[in-house]
Amino acid sequence: MTRINLLVARVVLLGICILCISSVSVWAEESEISVTAYTLKECYHNKGKTASGEIVRKGIVAVSPDLESKGLKIGTKIKISDMGTFIVKDRTNRRNRGNIDIYMPSYKKALRFGRQNYTLVQNQEELNLLNGKEKYVCILD
Repeated sequence: MTRINLLVARVVLLGICILCISSVSVWAEESEISVTAYTLKECYHNKGKTASGEIVRKGIVAVSPDLESKGLKIGTKIKISDMGTFIVKDRTNRRNRGNIDIYMPSYKKALRFGRQNYTLVQNQEELNLLNGKEKYVCILD
């Protein structure tokens, strides 16, 4: 009986360790997001109307639904490190995860921009920890 109890305890402990390690790696992945660009060419189905009801324009971004739980709700101001300040006014498709889509009027510029990796920063204090070395998206309000 003692050996069986010891074996069960080891298996349970191993399971707990795997669970802890996997939850830490998921947390680390969630702070990394991808930033892409879109134009009116991609949003033809809704004639350029955003989820907020406005027409797409410069300064607007769309976020994937999973990022709304991280504070990127419609109406939120964000700063993208090398691009300036934007307002969340739209949502991307449900299939997208961890993605911010910047509206650009030029299709060529959007293609050139491509997909880039950024770090999501919740506030100014976290931004100071980056020491300006990384591309970041910072929530302003």
